[in-house]
Amino acid sequence: MPIGLITTGDQSRVEDVTDLITNVDYESTPFYSMLAESQATNTLHEWLVDSYASAADNAQAEGYTASYTDITAPTRTNNVVQLFNKDVRVSNTQQRVSHYGMSDPYQYQLKKKMVELARDIEKALIAGTRASGSSGVARRLNGAIALVTTNKTARNSGTSLSETEFNDILQGIYDSGTDISVDKAFTGASLKRAISGYTAGSTKFTDADGKRLYNTVSIYESDFGVVSIHLEREVPTTAGNKGILAVDSSKWRVAYLTDGRPQHIPQGLNGSAKNGLLETELTLEALNEKSSAYRAGYL
Repeated sequence: MPIGLITTGDQSRVEDVTDLITNVDYESTPFYSMLAESQATNTLHEWLVDSYASAADNAQAEGYTASYTDITAPTRTNNVVQLFNKDVRVSNTQQRVSHYGMSDPYQYQLKKKMVELARDIEKALIAGTRASGSSGVARRLNGAIALVTTNKTARNSGTSLSETEFNDILQGIYDSGTDISVDKAFTGASLKRAISGYTAGSTKFTDADGKRLYNTVSIYESDFGVVSIHLEREVPTTAGNKGILAVDSSKWRVAYLTDGRPQHIPQGLNGSAKNGLLETELTLEALNEKSSAYRAGYL
């Protein structure tokens, strides 16, 4: 029977679209964000590392004649500069039509690509593996995990990151002959939760107004200094091979190749589209890697 006009099939209805675009994907790059800046002038970037002679029994007889020993000179270490890019291409037509949630689709995509570029850099700075590069083959930098060699330990698969184990990591750095204190540790979600369960170096308190018990540890005070704990997605998180990277942040820097800081390079029109590149060239400096540690193999 006739029912009059209803919404079904009525093409004159105005669309109900919220003028908002929501993106909840992660943007954090804690390791990259902490780094001081340096400058590289070649695709192979080098710096000097030195050390003192070991402490020795030192007592001389009166009137002694000096004897001379070889003196160890500083040694060079290096890393490769890696070229990163993100491309942006938006058609002229796409720019002419109206959009929800954005006034300029090119600038919207450019902003997204900037976040994506930073995430790519974070991944390389943590877990990158070196490649010198050649014609048609990209150069790749060594990330922090690869650069740490003195205090790198593979634990038996399934080892728990206990509070004692965590302090053993910090002590290992001290025992390697440095007064440097680790100030930052980077690890995935499950090991961060394990650290939040520590008691000796943490303070848990109750908010009297909110009646909430705070049971997280973001700052841990050890015999070897105060360490801030950071969630890091790029440290391995596979069960049985979970890792933790502990660093003295003052000994790590990002070195940008001359004029190679992240930048937008317009490419102009190519056909009926606006084109651009985001580009940067950089590497990671470990000014003295024995001031840091990496352990993996945790449950």
